[in-house]
Amino acid sequence: ESMYSTHINYKAGHIRVIGEEHKLKERLLSLYYPVDGFNGEGAAQMAEKLKEVKGVEQVIPRLKFGAVVSQEDDLVRMMGWGVNPAEEIEFTKIDKNITEGRMVQLGNREVVIGAGLMKELKREVGGKVTILYTTSFGSFKGSTFEIVGKAQSPLPMINDSIFYLPLDQAQRILEMPDEVTELLIITADHNKASLILPALNELFDKEDKTGKYSLQVWNKGYELIELYEIALTMYNFIYVFIIILASFVLINTLIMIVNERTREIGMMTALGLKSREILYLFTIEGAIIGILGSAVGAVLGGILTKISSIVGIDYSAAMEGMSTDLMFESIFYPVYSLGNIIFCFILGVLVVTIACIIPARMAARLEPSEALRQI
Repeated sequence: ESMYSTHINYKAGHIRVIGEEHKLKERLLSLYYPVDGFNGEGAAQMAEKLKEVKGVEQVIPRLKFGAVVSQEDDLVRMMGWGVNPAEEIEFTKIDKNITEGRMVQLGNREVVIGAGLMKELKREVGGKVTILYTTSFGSFKGSTFEIVGKAQSPLPMINDSIFYLPLDQAQRILEMPDEVTELLIITADHNKASLILPALNELFDKEDKTGKYSLQVWNKGYELIELYEIALTMYNFIYVFIIILASFVLINTLIMIVNERTREIGMMTALGLKSREILYLFTIEGAIIGILGSAVGAVLGGILTKISSIVGIDYSAAMEGMSTDLMFESIFYPVYSLGNIIFCFILGVLVVTIACIIPARMAARLEPSEALRQI
């Protein structure tokens, strides 16, 4: 869940508007194929028209570009994000990651830098930094900004590679008036984002004559997300296999119980117990085993999940050396859900009870005379 959230917040939104050509050169941080509105009328105008589509709650502009800072005899590479501070705070809650200083403000020549990047640059909040970059026309320039905030995020990409600056300042220095590299469309529920695609496609067909834009839903066309969904499918098969395996173990255990109690079953039959009553007896016995086992598992699992959801599971050591482009947080927080715990408890009871039917039917079918001969 945290991976989906990170991917949506920092990469895809719920639906992303991006230049068709830019999509092919995105890793190069190209500025040659911007989102400049319908028929070049500006990104702000496009954002306003997108907000009029039913189901669209927010449209977030971003202007991403590559930059370097000269540090002693070396060049430190980084990525600049020109953002609308108010929109960014509302969507990603980036202000909660700012441990020192504040978020940038429109109209000011200022930046917020990731904690790891700031350490590498040997700068502090309140200081200045001169950033070198290539404009949309290919000219190499530099600009000096005041550092007004330090961002400390569990996401290595934010910590070690990114700096934020006001969108209007990014557009000014890159010579891209009212242009961005992408617009993120936010809906009420990311799982239902594709439902508004027909309305968006209709708007683009009506307003845009160039056909140069692409609409990307958050879970389509992203290799990492597609691999993750394949992994989830594999995990589901593993869960089913574990349930089947546990059922076989339980069936085997109850068959052994039936064999050990054959003489007892014969006596119960001889005393007048009907086959149906013996079937109920062993089924109830299995259900009690299921209830006790599921209760213990649900309680212990719930406690461990609750603790892990607060403390987190630290994978920092395992993730050392991984590319910062990957949308992985170094600390994973499992999602604690009382509903899931109750569901697992009920599922455990049902599976165990159903698995008990086979040995229970064996017990019910025993002939009294044959059963009483057993020692």
